[in-house]
Amino acid sequence: MNTNEINYRLSRAITWLRFPLIFLIIMLHCYSVQRVEGNHDIYFKTIYPFSLWLGETGVPGFFFISGFLFFLSKKSYTQKIRTRIRTLFVPYILWNLILLSVYLATYIIGYPQDINSRNIADYNLIDYIRLFWDRGSYDNGNFVPLLCPLWYIRNLLVMSIISPILYYMIRYVREVFLITIAVWWLMTYHNAFIPQTILFFSLGSYFSIFDVNPLKIAYDKRTLFLFLFMIFGASDILVHITEGTPVNLQIHRIALIFNIPALLLLADYCTRHGHTNKLLPNAAFIVFCVHYPIVVVLRKFCISYFNNATDSIHIILYYICIIIATLSSLVIYLLLDRFFPRTKNILSGNR
Repeated sequence: MNTNEINYRLSRAITWLRFPLIFLIIMLHCYSVQRVEGNHDIYFKTIYPFSLWLGETGVPGFFFISGFLFFLSKKSYTQKIRTRIRTLFVPYILWNLILLSVYLATYIIGYPQDINSRNIADYNLIDYIRLFWDRGSYDNGNFVPLLCPLWYIRNLLVMSIISPILYYMIRYVREVFLITIAVWWLMTYHNAFIPQTILFFSLGSYFSIFDVNPLKIAYDKRTLFLFLFMIFGASDILVHITEGTPVNLQIHRIALIFNIPALLLLADYCTRHGHTNKLLPNAAFIVFCVHYPIVVVLRKFCISYFNNATDSIHIILYYICIIIATLSSLVIYLLLDRFFPRTKNILSGNR
């Protein structure tokens, strides 16, 4: 396998992965945005492999790809930042502004609106500005902006800005730096957004800084990576559907790391065997931005009207919400693409 061929295959694999990674995020949010109240062990244990083992792979996967592509580009630092202002910062501001406008419009017509348990009637100018950074709570680094999933975009912008520092840390401290961040992430409880961001962006950056193709590594050692993927995946699922262990979190997070080479191999297999679709990669960014409010509405409806339902019903509702949220988001993309293409381009950063 020559260099040009494997580079081409990696490029196609990355493009193919854009929508599946978004789909994994939707699976996560259909579980996490509104939890089923009470004791529903069967429900949790049944959906765990989809909602958390796979679902939590989406954002780390995107950080890995973003770090790799950032340093793969031969543009200057200034050019890269300018590009990300157009492709990330502008959409980030606009999507949060759209959601804030919905909150304000709903409030004006007479429906009280709380954001992070605080009524917007009590907001001042600083509070409104802060919504574009966090919703009013730092939460040990797990803070999110008004449109919650866009914390990924915000953190990616920060990584881009501090990329010269990351470059020197990765270039000269090398694996010691990555291992240190990995230990920090593994030992940090709750969501650990900050160490997760730095670790996976840096992991991706490592490959491009040292001119190593991650797909080639995964493909050449595919037996090892697939073995580790299956072992840690099975371990992660087992400890969460049985009694568990004191290191549940660490097993889960190591499993997330090995999910990434497995996804690269899957994407490579699909693109080499003709399983490609132009619509889905193009729609990925819009779907990422619009799915969350849809999921919130769907899950709140399910919890309100089916709270006392059996676990079997809740499992079915979980999968129905995933399907409806995904299809609804795709419909919004298609409508924007058909009737408002210029708006769609701006909102998607010209993707």
